[in-house]
Amino acid sequence: MDQDFHFYGTYHSALCGGFNKDDATLIAKAANFIDFFSESTYASYWSLVSDTQKSAKYNVVAKMDNPRYTYQGGLLGTMGEPEDGLWCSYHFIPGNYNDPAGTPSREETHGAEVANYLPKFIKRDTFGGEQILRKYNASKVKDLQYGKMLNRPQSALSRRLVQDAVLCATDDDRLEKIISLAIGGAEVLKDNRADVLRRFRLILLGVRAHVIADTWAHQDHCGLDNVMNTYWDADYDPDSWEWSKMGYGPQAIYYMDGSSKNWNRKVLKSSDTKGVPFANPNFEAAPSGTSYLGHGWLGHFPDYSFAKFRYKPCWSNPKQMVERDNPKEYESAWLELTSLFCQVKTGRKLQLDDRIKDEMSKARQAIEAPCDLTKGTSGRKSSELAWKRILTEKPSSEINVDLEPDTHAVLEGMVQISTEIHRFGTNYVNIQSDLYLFQIAADYHFQFVKHYVQANDIYHFTSSWSRQRSTLSDAIVNLFE
Repeated sequence: MDQDFHFYGTYHSALCGGFNKDDATLIAKAANFIDFFSESTYASYWSLVSDTQKSAKYNVVAKMDNPRYTYQGGLLGTMGEPEDGLWCSYHFIPGNYNDPAGTPSREETHGAEVANYLPKFIKRDTFGGEQILRKYNASKVKDLQYGKMLNRPQSALSRRLVQDAVLCATDDDRLEKIISLAIGGAEVLKDNRADVLRRFRLILLGVRAHVIADTWAHQDHCGLDNVMNTYWDADYDPDSWEWSKMGYGPQAIYYMDGSSKNWNRKVLKSSDTKGVPFANPNFEAAPSGTSYLGHGWLGHFPDYSFAKFRYKPCWSNPKQMVERDNPKEYESAWLELTSLFCQVKTGRKLQLDDRIKDEMSKARQAIEAPCDLTKGTSGRKSSELAWKRILTEKPSSEINVDLEPDTHAVLEGMVQISTEIHRFGTNYVNIQSDLYLFQIAADYHFQFVKHYVQANDIYHFTSSWSRQRSTLSDAIVNLFE
């Protein structure tokens, strides 16, 4: 998902769940900011200050060495291995396994009416393509053992995240406990406690909204550097083609963008054969054979709400085509978020009454609004305009989704940013700001996911980023027991 849904779709959903436009805007900004809290911008030492303006002498009340950034880009991230804990916590949560004991059912999570409307959880068989893969690239067969790591909507972890989000957002004592375990937590809570808790509640909801929405858009991919994230050519027939002809050559997908009812064959690449970037960025993708992270091979297509596409993922039997109907998946994402927001705001499960059905119809109009991708207009800009058309109440601040990020999409609180080109400079951050509350919320969410996957023997994060302390004390795990 891109900014069109993470900001405007989340904002509309929060409004429908009962939040006013100011609170819904902050939820949406926090949800969207997950994709912009990057290593390249924020990975410096943080001095937490009481100041709100630049000063010759800051009142430093606490210091933090390792911000828990939520998007890996620039600096160390572009030169090393992908951070498994980062990608698997914020963008591709592991979800392809049977429910562990104590997992809330779909009905317990959302109520029977919403649960019956949403598609059921489906566990993927990730060994479907093992025989062909063994012939094609035997060294990569070992990747299939990580089938549990595929991101799946309605997974056990996704349901637990919804459950915990409701618990946190409706329990001030729990919110205060989380903040108190952060570096400088006492200073955060010292003044204006009610307002701090209000903003922290909304920001944590936004963080969770991003992750839950991504379970729909990023399904069937994982946050590891893994061959399961690649695919066979859409026309590959293992009974009639020679496997040796597949190589790292052009693997194609078929797509529809809503501008016509025809399936279009397309090879997605980062550049042409001479290394020149493609003129139309709508069809950009990670270079075949060099990137195995997330949905990089599929480029932007999982993020286009209006698109349908057919492909043959490497984990599946290449005799069968997998078809993604993004309009249906995104409608489900909108409904699940609205269910979450309604539970937080009203204390009740969402009912699909006439008002909600009408709002869901409007959301569907924005989601399905076609965009001829061959014309060069970005898919996300087209969807931004579609969301704006259905909104009867505009957000407190609007963003231009073609900017990454628009200044209005950045959470406030950076008093002075380091000018160093490495991560060893110093950022001065207001300790009660939305930016620092986002940092606490992001670390809380990461620690929750890390604890869950380890406790249920799904995976153990190994990256240095996952092992280091950020803002929260290790005692945070006591809240998960």
